[in-house]
Amino acid sequence: MCSRCFVYALLAALLGGPAQHAAAQSAVSLPGCEASPEVQQVLHSKLSTPEFEALSFDERNALTQQVAAALVERYPRQLEPWRRLIAVAWGEDDWHPGPLAALQEELLQKAKEHPDDPLMLYLAATVLRDKDTPKSVELDNRAIALAPDFVWPYADLTEIYSGGKTLDRAKEQETLEKFWHLCPTSTDAFMRWELAKNLELQAEVAAAERAYLATATDPLVLKQYTFLWDLEFRITPPADYPALRKKIAADMTRLDTANPKPDAAWAAFLISGYRQSGASPGVIATKEDELLKNYPHSDQALEIIETRWRDDHPQPANQADAVAWRKWEADNLTATAQWLHDFPGAYHDLVQSAFFAAISDGSITESDGLAAMNAYVKDTLEHWGPAPYMYGYAAEFLLDHNWQAAQALDLLERERELDTREDAVANANDNLSQKDIADTAKNNWYRDSRLDGDLLLAAIRVDKPGAAAPIKAQVEGPVPSETEHLSAYWQNRARLAVLEGRRMDALAYYRLALQTRLEQPQISQGKLEDKLGDEAYALWKQLGGSETAWASWRPNSSQQTANAAAARWEKPTEPLPAFSLSDLSGKTWTLADLRGKVVVINLWATWCGPCDAELPQLQKLYDQIKGLPDIQVLTFNLDEDPGIVGPFLKKKGYTFPVLPAYSYVMKLLNGFSIPQTWLLNGKGTWLWTQVGYGGDNAWQKDMLAKAESLESGD
Repeated sequence: MCSRCFVYALLAALLGGPAQHAAAQSAVSLPGCEASPEVQQVLHSKLSTPEFEALSFDERNALTQQVAAALVERYPRQLEPWRRLIAVAWGEDDWHPGPLAALQEELLQKAKEHPDDPLMLYLAATVLRDKDTPKSVELDNRAIALAPDFVWPYADLTEIYSGGKTLDRAKEQETLEKFWHLCPTSTDAFMRWELAKNLELQAEVAAAERAYLATATDPLVLKQYTFLWDLEFRITPPADYPALRKKIAADMTRLDTANPKPDAAWAAFLISGYRQSGASPGVIATKEDELLKNYPHSDQALEIIETRWRDDHPQPANQADAVAWRKWEADNLTATAQWLHDFPGAYHDLVQSAFFAAISDGSITESDGLAAMNAYVKDTLEHWGPAPYMYGYAAEFLLDHNWQAAQALDLLERERELDTREDAVANANDNLSQKDIADTAKNNWYRDSRLDGDLLLAAIRVDKPGAAAPIKAQVEGPVPSETEHLSAYWQNRARLAVLEGRRMDALAYYRLALQTRLEQPQISQGKLEDKLGDEAYALWKQLGGSETAWASWRPNSSQQTANAAAARWEKPTEPLPAFSLSDLSGKTWTLADLRGKVVVINLWATWCGPCDAELPQLQKLYDQIKGLPDIQVLTFNLDEDPGIVGPFLKKKGYTFPVLPAYSYVMKLLNGFSIPQTWLLNGKGTWLWTQVGYGGDNAWQKDMLAKAESLESGD
């Protein structure tokens, strides 16, 4: 019997087992806020080790199931082993259909057999969420009615009320508060995420957490200081940051000697604390040097080395400087190869880094490129499991270099199979709101359009028209009504026509694709890439067209640029709530005070790569308009830990106003994508949102033009 089959057979036996798992014990043995020390010790020693992380994806899942099932058998009233089993079954549902459905059936039957057992009611509710959400809500509420102090049904309901058709902000906050009042020092990741939406509750939790950690001695528990410091920075006005940093410095005095058996992870934890305390760059560098000396082959050492290398080798500022970009790419590839050699324990992350370095290296040889790509595919499959994006990245890499088109086609067909399975699982969710459905449809259109186009291109190169049969109807579907979809639609029609030998049709479709594209190709990383234009030109030449006729046939760029800037903007779906937020200098900004001005609000975080690329443009915009009376630039920083933002700004030389706004944005958007830019008119109405940054050299100019258009009432 396979290990997965054995584990689920054991689980079925446990669920159908004797009465000691049922209501007779429920009144005295409901799970608490955390797993018992015995269970925590087993989980940590078996499932939180370097050896565990080195296992393959399937091996990690199998071991997790085995360890959790054994713990359920030994400690049937402990919750965490059950949650581990459920999490693995839920995660595998995309690739191994069946176990989750069996688990749902078994737990629901157990809840029916023991209607007075809050634990069984809660477990059944958990596996039914998004499958039969009304039943899940019913079971959670029944568990609460039986045991009002049983905390976990509140967590389940908080997640249910946080989105989808069951979205209910009032109930979400009610169950969130009940959870944290019962478990003020919880380590549950989702509930910590939800906590960010309630600033007053964060203050209560921070006070409880500080009191709890003051007497803690276990190094694993003491690492929760990181969460505490994040909370304290979020609830503290920036003007009071210096006093908070002194408090953290006092924490560090204690923590420095709190662990008799430190390791690399502990050393990195201490370094993060010193950063929070406001220690000087010299002190931080010394602590990093100590980590490098004591733990030279650790993941934490690699992170320090990589960060220092990036600081010493910034990407060229000029996108058009091809020489500088080729040198940087070569240096990056060389450094990554050296890290692969020096840090075998961090192999998985570095294999990915090496592949993405190969993607950006325009001079890489075919043998080196294929080696990097194949290592990435193999390692991703083994360590992370099958993922559509992995096949897509690899196939596009091959197509961009015109290598191994047959392999690219195979990769793309695998990606399409996984997308189909993922869609089936997503469509089975019974709690999708109309907005969820619309957003998914929009995202899937972009995904499918890109995948169809790549598959057609690969099929053209291997001369395999039959490969397009599964997507032909989709490619030849109705012309999209959305302006931003038109160019990709016509390009795919053109590729299908080329594949089927209808070259004159293809030329007409290519012209429509060129005519409807909204932005002209720009030089990026020293290269000007125009895949659409190159494809159309190649077909033009094959058909005997001249250079002179091409120049007159190709649509003028002004036809596309007219709507390019407008196409990147979207209408927000939520009104902007009033805010009163202090910037890092201590100045308070309110929405009411900004009336009469057009306001540009940029959302960013220190860890966001595209934000890092966009912020220099934002600084230029701020410098350009900071003296104007009718336009104001603000930024909402979304670091969970705002304590690191000040040093970041000082290092970069940025002077625009920065308002720590993590809790405000989390409550408004229930999560976020960054970078984002919001535009408000003089009445304080949120009119436009732009998400993402594509390295557009005209960003500053376009942003100012859009802001000025609001001044004139557009």
